[in-house]
Amino acid sequence: MIPERVNAEAENLRKLIRYHNGIYYAEDRSEISDGEYDALMLRLIELESQWPELSTEDSPTHRVGSQPLSHFPSILWDPPMLSLDNVFSAEEFGEFDRRIRHELQLEEDIVYSVEPKLDGLAVALIYRNGVLLRAGTRGDGSDGEDVTPNVRTLRSIPLKLSSNLSGDLIVRGEVIFSKDDFHKMNRERKSRGLPSFVNPRNAASGSLRQLDSRITASRPLCFIAYGTARWPAGITSQHSLFDFLGRLGIPVNPYNSVCRGVDEVENAYHRLEENRDAMPWEIDGVVIKLNGASLQTRMGTLSRFPRWAAAWKFKAEEAVTRLIDIELQVGRTGKLTPVAKLEPVFVGGVTVSSATLHNEDELRRKDARPGDTVIVRRAGDVIPEVARSLGRSDGERGKRFEFPLNCPVCGGPVAREEDASAHRCMNPSCPAKLRESLFHWGARDALDIEGLGTILAEQLADKDLVGDVSDLYTLTLPQLAALDRMGEKSAGNLLSELEKSLSTSLQRFITGLGIPGIGRTVSGLLSGRFSDLHELMDAGVDEFLAAPGIGPVLADNLYRFFHEKITRGVVDRLLNVGFNPQGRGDDDECRPLLGLTLVFTGGISIPRSEARIMAEKAGAKVTGSVSKNTDIVVAGPRAGDKLQKALDLGLEIISEDEFLNRIR
Repeated sequence: MIPERVNAEAENLRKLIRYHNGIYYAEDRSEISDGEYDALMLRLIELESQWPELSTEDSPTHRVGSQPLSHFPSILWDPPMLSLDNVFSAEEFGEFDRRIRHELQLEEDIVYSVEPKLDGLAVALIYRNGVLLRAGTRGDGSDGEDVTPNVRTLRSIPLKLSSNLSGDLIVRGEVIFSKDDFHKMNRERKSRGLPSFVNPRNAASGSLRQLDSRITASRPLCFIAYGTARWPAGITSQHSLFDFLGRLGIPVNPYNSVCRGVDEVENAYHRLEENRDAMPWEIDGVVIKLNGASLQTRMGTLSRFPRWAAAWKFKAEEAVTRLIDIELQVGRTGKLTPVAKLEPVFVGGVTVSSATLHNEDELRRKDARPGDTVIVRRAGDVIPEVARSLGRSDGERGKRFEFPLNCPVCGGPVAREEDASAHRCMNPSCPAKLRESLFHWGARDALDIEGLGTILAEQLADKDLVGDVSDLYTLTLPQLAALDRMGEKSAGNLLSELEKSLSTSLQRFITGLGIPGIGRTVSGLLSGRFSDLHELMDAGVDEFLAAPGIGPVLADNLYRFFHEKITRGVVDRLLNVGFNPQGRGDDDECRPLLGLTLVFTGGISIPRSEARIMAEKAGAKVTGSVSKNTDIVVAGPRAGDKLQKALDLGLEIISEDEFLNRIR
């Protein structure tokens, strides 16, 4: 039994630590030194180690991180976390204001909430009875990633609110780095010989989405709230909502303001633009919302945007220079990006000598060629890009850049995705994408190899233990046990998982290869068409076209993958280690949703990711939005705009029970 004095000391320590976290992150002030704060935390850790029963879910000691996850579970957002529509000028904002006044029949000037647009990762926090229960990323708006263990490590997020609330409160905001913390972190990484992060936004996204929450805990992320999923009782405006969240200990942006009418909003926009360099965080514009809760409700939402808010981004800084050459970079997913090599030019506070040209379509649209004079800007004030070409003063033009058929890194075939502008290397063993290929091979939708996560994939590639996907099957127990965070037990478990994966289905095998445009749905269609991998590899373009859902681009990509030497060699090596996946496991009678497009909306009892897999096994294509091409909408409780759109389009709407009955 825990002595009363120990209970009392632990509770007092928790209250003190929460208090000092609150004033530091929500009020930007401190009353004790870092050393004094650390002493409080160390004493609480000491007590909880001595008396494990003292530890509670909301204890500040839980911010150190926990064991790595194999994947992020899904988290369902209802109502969805929508994007924002954009305005690009004072004239467009004036039109936004006129539309609202017309629809709401308002004569007087509208009161708006004007908020700096933070450039981070959108996250929602679910509090139940005042205690942090779950947290997740925005994802596609309806289905995000559950990153609760990582969010618990952020000291700016209270694990327990300062007021005893009953019921659920869903707080939405951005996870970001402050400028000072970002630069300090990069200096420390450089001193340890580690690569620097390119910009705060990407660093924040990557840091929060680590499968090992201990990595997240080591990085100085912070959270700034911008709203809630539903209006709390008694809150009638955006301004009063921020006051309410601040009283709970949740950080809000101190630079938010309330403006009446178009002129005040425009003045606030220009003030923030002029003072952005002095801001503690990177901002790339302002978010403008109707301040009144009742007005927001009356305006409602579209399928993707709220009709009561808009983002007004700052203009990017531009400069003129000369384009020397165009080179290709191969990213971790195999994407080929054309990069302009420039005469160095100062723009947006930094000297720029390289700038992205994005993809083939953008390159053609801008018609940028070596030797041209070009305008360069920093897109979102982070990534330099070529905005447009001014040609050459002498009228002469260099040759147009042509995308290669083979990867500049490994020589493997390059394919352009169907209905997309990206070119990708198709070779799973390309050194530029090997880490990602290994992780993808073991993912749940592919071979589903438990333990083969991002951290292990990086170690295997970085230590040259694996140079090809097939090399996974030649790894030994001593090799794996010697890796960080492994040991003999984990190594043995992974070897068992790898052995088990040798008997995988044709659908999972094809998905694991990562052929551009060939995900689990198309792989399922192929596995129902071909009897085994050998028949698939020997098929011609016409035979691929005969499979449902396969168009000319995908058919050509498949044919090239299985007939070009480098990628065919990857498959041959996998066959040599023991794979022999079989197809045609499901005939059309066992795939009752074959060829149908299906959308889930509202709450359903089974995890959304599992429901998707069940639907795809039954032959359906699952999408995230309702359109005229949708065949079936599975609607659960609290279904919102998607259900209404389905009703408007006259689509077939079924319940979860009806869906389960159909696929049995």
